[in-house]
Amino acid sequence: MTSISRQRSRRSAQYPLASIAPYGPDNTFATKLVVSVLERPGQREPAAMRTWTTHAVDVRHDPTIAAGVADFLREYGVKHAVTSDRIMGCLHQEGIDYPMGRNCPRCPFWAGIDRFTHEPRRVPAPTLSPSQILTTLSRDASIQPAEALASAESHREALIEPLLSALDRGVANPASASIREANLFSYALYLLAKWREPRAYQYVIRWLSLPEEKPFEIGGDIVTQDGARILAAVCDGDLTPIKNLILNRDADQYGRGAGVTALALLAAWAEIPREPVVEYFLWLAEEGLEREPNQVWDSLVAESADIEALVVFPALRRAYRDGLADPQSMAPEELVKVESAPPGRMLEAVRERQPPIDDVAVATSWWAAFGKDSAHDAVEEDWNNERRLLEPEEPYRAPTKVGRNEPCPCGSGKKFKRCCGR
Repeated sequence: MTSISRQRSRRSAQYPLASIAPYGPDNTFATKLVVSVLERPGQREPAAMRTWTTHAVDVRHDPTIAAGVADFLREYGVKHAVTSDRIMGCLHQEGIDYPMGRNCPRCPFWAGIDRFTHEPRRVPAPTLSPSQILTTLSRDASIQPAEALASAESHREALIEPLLSALDRGVANPASASIREANLFSYALYLLAKWREPRAYQYVIRWLSLPEEKPFEIGGDIVTQDGARILAAVCDGDLTPIKNLILNRDADQYGRGAGVTALALLAAWAEIPREPVVEYFLWLAEEGLEREPNQVWDSLVAESADIEALVVFPALRRAYRDGLADPQSMAPEELVKVESAPPGRMLEAVRERQPPIDDVAVATSWWAAFGKDSAHDAVEEDWNNERRLLEPEEPYRAPTKVGRNEPCPCGSGKKFKRCCGR
């Protein structure tokens, strides 16, 4: 037996394994205890989970809760339990009790506090000036400008106006923008989205409202990859411009589709209530959209599935029959899978797959120019190294990257972003 096999055998002997984590409004008083059971190594979702809450005493010292936890562990035959020695942060759930990417309004103590160390999160001291950052972000480089992106956090106030100007120039002349202008335009989109800058909203709307492929002239595949995430991040709750974009038949169809996706993301992130978005999607499907096939219909189908808007499904099935929605983008059978899935499963997947932008280096790691220097490919390389240890006789060769709007290489007939790229 290899050393790796022995390690895996020892790990398996500890299962079922339970994690016991306390949560509270600050780092001294726990009001919520979450116990999760994993049945095997590598399991992503717990086989069972139970929560206890009380505001009378600290949950860690409540004898009734302790007895309940013991019964729960016995019920699932837990062999090993890992208990956190400190409170693991806010007791409310991001994306459910408060918007993703924001601070919990009911637990202000945890704003800017690392939940593992209980120390304030520190922003690294900048090594570049604002002018150096702008110059670096304008370059056509083969590696990510990590130093510039890290320094940008400390110069936010000084950078916002130049980045807004970069968006304004790019939208005004998308076809004639130089490579340097296009690079700065792209980074401006991501940085302003990360900072949730509402002044960027008008420029993002103007960008996605450009006609006939023009959004791609200045933003490239950002339109389809992250246009919706950027739009949702900067809208500051004002949905009217997004709805106008969706109905704007002069705008590029992918820009309009990004508007549909942005509404779904806002609902998934808990930025806005889900029910009004479902009602709006139903109106779009029944009477709001033009009765001709385009990307807007495909986005409406996909996003209705993602936010579990089941009431819209009958109208979407009519759209399939009328030839309005492309079954290669998303097959009608996918709607049946959503209907039969546990409630909340799709919404949870959306939050995991398309969270708010909080790390520009990670969010832009798919850019083709970066190759093996991106954060995404660094993770891929770690996995490749592990495979080489397990299978040294056949070195792993990474497959060619597939664009999200290209046919999926698995042969399903769907676009990559709606199949293996989800």
